[in-house]
Amino acid sequence: MRAMRVLLVLLTVCLLALPGQGRAGTCNNTIVGGLFEGAVGVSVTSLAFGAYSPQAAGAQQSSVTVTASCVGGLVGGTLPPFTVALSAGSGTLSQREMLAGTAALRYQIYTSASLSTIWGDGTGSTNTVSGGGGTAATQMLTGYGVITANQYVTPGSYTDMITVTLSY
Repeated sequence: MRAMRVLLVLLTVCLLALPGQGRAGTCNNTIVGGLFEGAVGVSVTSLAFGAYSPQAAGAQQSSVTVTASCVGGLVGGTLPPFTVALSAGSGTLSQREMLAGTAALRYQIYTSASLSTIWGDGTGSTNTVSGGGGTAATQMLTGYGVITANQYVTPGSYTDMITVTLSY
């Protein structure tokens, strides 16, 4: 099994997106019996929450997109089956944290808009997200970020860095 890792940067203030990119492995190419294999590429958008207000009535939400695609090779390549895992970053998988110096702002990343399953590495109560194995050359996976309300922290720019691992 091959794996590639890219970094996902989480921001609490709107800054320029800092996507990570990595390439490794091969895509299947069905046009000429697989003679021209392309590489599997991955890119990640930043998860930008914007300005946070602890007095807000509810949680603050944002989303992140992980895109896997066949690059190089001939047109018609298809993604192999893969899984995407996210690291804990500065906190733990059950309680991620963005930091501004020593101050911490708790947040989480979920696998669906229902916010019921934590996107992690498959350990504990977390799940990875699967994709590929169909006829698509590109697939986008969405993560749903949440900062819970009523966290009275020191004002500042809070960040965290998550490692995104695509394995196939």
